[in-house]
Amino acid sequence: MKETLKKNYVTIMFIILIIIGIGVRVYKFPNAISEMNIDEIMTAVYAREIAETGKDLLGLSFPVYLLGWGGQSVVLVYLMTISVKVSGYTLFAVRLPTLIVSIISLFVFYDFVKKITNNKKIALVGLGLLAISPWHIMQSLFAWDCNMFPHFLLFAMDIFYTGILKNKKAIIYLSMIFFAITLYCYGIAIYFVPFFLLITAIYLVRKKKINVRDLIICIIIFILFAWPIIITFIMNGLRIGQTIEIFNITIPYYETLTRTTDMLFFSDNVGIQFIKNIVYLLSMIVFQSDNIEWNVIPMFGTIYHISIVFAILGIIFKIKKMKQNKKEDNTRGFILITWLILSLLTGILINETTINRLNSIWYLLLIFSAIGIYEGYNLIKHKKLYKYGLITIYTILFITFSILLHTYHVEKINVSSCFSKGFYQTLTYINEIDKKEVYYDDREPRGKLDFYVTLNKDENKEYIKLNKANEVENKLNNLEDDEILVVNKIYKDYESEYIKHEIGNFVIIFVMNKTLDN
Repeated sequence: MKETLKKNYVTIMFIILIIIGIGVRVYKFPNAISEMNIDEIMTAVYAREIAETGKDLLGLSFPVYLLGWGGQSVVLVYLMTISVKVSGYTLFAVRLPTLIVSIISLFVFYDFVKKITNNKKIALVGLGLLAISPWHIMQSLFAWDCNMFPHFLLFAMDIFYTGILKNKKAIIYLSMIFFAITLYCYGIAIYFVPFFLLITAIYLVRKKKINVRDLIICIIIFILFAWPIIITFIMNGLRIGQTIEIFNITIPYYETLTRTTDMLFFSDNVGIQFIKNIVYLLSMIVFQSDNIEWNVIPMFGTIYHISIVFAILGIIFKIKKMKQNKKEDNTRGFILITWLILSLLTGILINETTINRLNSIWYLLLIFSAIGIYEGYNLIKHKKLYKYGLITIYTILFITFSILLHTYHVEKINVSSCFSKGFYQTLTYINEIDKKEVYYDDREPRGKLDFYVTLNKDENKEYIKLNKANEVENKLNNLEDDEILVVNKIYKDYESEYIKHEIGNFVIIFVMNKTLDN
């Protein structure tokens, strides 16, 4: 029995870690966070519109970039379009793509680390760190378009290195498609991916890993799939051009796009902002916190604070090994170090970066942490104490994090500024009331309730928007038996003799009748 367990140790541990990783992500899904992020709302509304009409809220046919709240990427929207088509317009459908992609990334991450380090044990350590990573767990709980970028970047890296490792040109060509897709995942990818490919291509050609012909084919494939979004970024970044329609695909130009202002180049004082960005970047990496509730629990960080020590050790070990083996193939190390340098540079280019804006780096730091832990084990004298001590520490951290996340912290997320505070639950409740007309107070900034109404689209009810105080007051005083009025609590003008039901920031007012047992 012991011999069998020893022989199948890697397989058994892989299965255990995968079960843990999947289990903690599907726990309470999709209601671990009961409210919805405003970006999540917008994505859901776009997904429904495109699923039904093939056009977005502005009437653009299959756009490659969305206006959103000032700029929004499309990969999550189109994945969500599929899920709402299959399983209906529910919170489950809205959050399902993120969950599925996050779970797939567990498998891909293990495969990539195993290949890039040529070591199954390091891959197991990496998988263990990823399975319990606070960053990875929290981003899987709700649907945010920018969180697609690190996953698809990982997929592209794995396919790319697999092609190099196996000397399979077709696989390398395939990776170019995935690298192109990353540009549609998050705008910041435009500052990372092309430069990564350029630097890596020069290295691989010099090392005769690929020839000029293969390089040209790779460039053609990448441009073929990436040019619409590249043109979009150029037009909107430079504020020139106009919307272009090619067959059913739209390359949009938006007058009100604001995302480019988040970058260093567009700052009023580039020098001062450059220094600020370096400080933010170093703080983000060292302390692993941006104090944004839905990104992190500060006391745990993104990958646990202890991991950054091992990540630094892993980087040192990798650079030292590359220097010692200058005459050997250092493609593995070159890819990882190039990934690291470009992630850091991208972090500097982003004004006052946050965890989600710096999301190209977290998978990489987990890889270096795994390398650091493994190399530390090889160097240390008391190996059992080191091994079981770390397992104990990480287990305690993971259990404590999980308990705190699903008790105190999700409530903190639910009442945070960018979450809806009852909109989704309000419409669910309204659906259960046998009334035909729904009047709703849309004075709340940014019209979030209006987007929920668009998302809901209950064909059995007619929705009428009220956006003036006198309109709301008039309806409060003249509510008919077949009507519902939904008002925002922040205006404090909803006193009425009718039935009132409060959910989050909203009050549902209606006339009592036999169709509803209150």
